[in-house]
Amino acid sequence: MKCITQRLRAIDDNEKALKRQSILDAAARIFAKDLNNLPSVISIAKASGLAKGTVYLYFKTKEEIFLALLSEQYETLLLEILSLLDSEIENKHIIPELITILTRFMALKGSFMPLASMANTVIEKNVERDVVAQFKLMLVKYLKAVGASLHQRFPHLSTEKGIQLLLHTNALIIGLWQMQSWPENLKELMCQPELKIVSPEFFPEMVCALNYLWRGSLLNHEQS
Repeated sequence: MKCITQRLRAIDDNEKALKRQSILDAAARIFAKDLNNLPSVISIAKASGLAKGTVYLYFKTKEEIFLALLSEQYETLLLEILSLLDSEIENKHIIPELITILTRFMALKGSFMPLASMANTVIEKNVERDVVAQFKLMLVKYLKAVGASLHQRFPHLSTEKGIQLLLHTNALIIGLWQMQSWPENLKELMCQPELKIVSPEFFPEMVCALNYLWRGSLLNHEQS
């Protein structure tokens, strides 16, 4: 009897996980069509083939849905970086490989940068404190892990300084993204040659800035 109960519970948990993932997948598909606005719970429910009430069993607000999606994306990205640092690749190749990982990830996950740029100012405002805390704690866990791996690779760079470098990297990337994310009614201004300097192309500028940041940080720590 106990085995049957455990099996039924496992099936139930698996079905819940599948429904939750279907909600996140549907939200990502709809958001990809308009990266300036978070879609409603109703539209997400229709796209996932679930009732609106069912979606609310898993997420209390649309912002909570997108925080969960962003959390998955950050976790995936940080795990990729951790895997790189734990590999046998030579230290001199770490920076170019890191930039390749970031560029590829952002190209494949079109919703990542818009969501990351909205996280503090839009998304977290309408999500319960405990849920936001879980998201932040997940980030802290992986930041510490990556910071520790950076320290192992580059002993002159402490774990704390490694974490700081990661935070600066995140802030730099989000800042560059926001510089080229003009409102729709102003986007034609971006075509004017004299305004190009304040609307840089994201990926080329990101690669350039990350090279400056990482090479400068590692070099400065080696010399200190």
